[in-house]
Amino acid sequence: MKKALFVLLMLTAWTGCLEKDTTQTIYIERDGTVTWEVLERDVYSSAGKPEDRLREEGEYLRRAVAGRPTIVEGLEEIGGTDVRAELLRDRRPLSLRATARFRDLEHALVGLFDAAEIGAEVQLESDGNRRILTITPVDRQPVDADDGPVYELFRSDDFRFVMADGEFEEAVGFTIEGQGRVAIWSDETDATVDPPTRMRLVWTFND
Repeated sequence: MKKALFVLLMLTAWTGCLEKDTTQTIYIERDGTVTWEVLERDVYSSAGKPEDRLREEGEYLRRAVAGRPTIVEGLEEIGGTDVRAELLRDRRPLSLRATARFRDLEHALVGLFDAAEIGAEVQLESDGNRRILTITPVDRQPVDADDGPVYELFRSDDFRFVMADGEFEEAVGFTIEGQGRVAIWSDETDATVDPPTRMRLVWTFND
């Protein structure tokens, strides 16, 4: 199984001509629902010819103004609801913000891995106000990482989980920061070991 299974979530694997800084934040609400936010900043084309740069940036702007940037299609593909996008800057370099809602974190991550055909078993357990998330890699080959809108969700400089009301207590494959309010997906998780590393994240909602 490729190490890229989880490393892709943290790396900018962009192979086209649009350059951008991407931050993804998954907000875990008090009721367990999830808001997935994607912020694409400083978007510009690095194509060699001026006409190609204008074409690529113009297409990005057109889709953003219409509320249908590629990132929106990706969030819809993994099962997000109430998906919307807001253009933050309409001049070069461009910026936008997209959001989607999910019923819980397990639903969001299962949708992500299934849409990308990445083998991973996701389980979210409840024990009172305590939640335990485990992600276990399984032997399934991912498809081409440049194929389709869902892969926009794998091109990220920063992928983090943020508690709206509570704190993270334990983590394997994540780094806890912000006095327990933030868990950052680690780029050091290795799915090539046998057995592959099981990722784990534990948090407690405030009483």
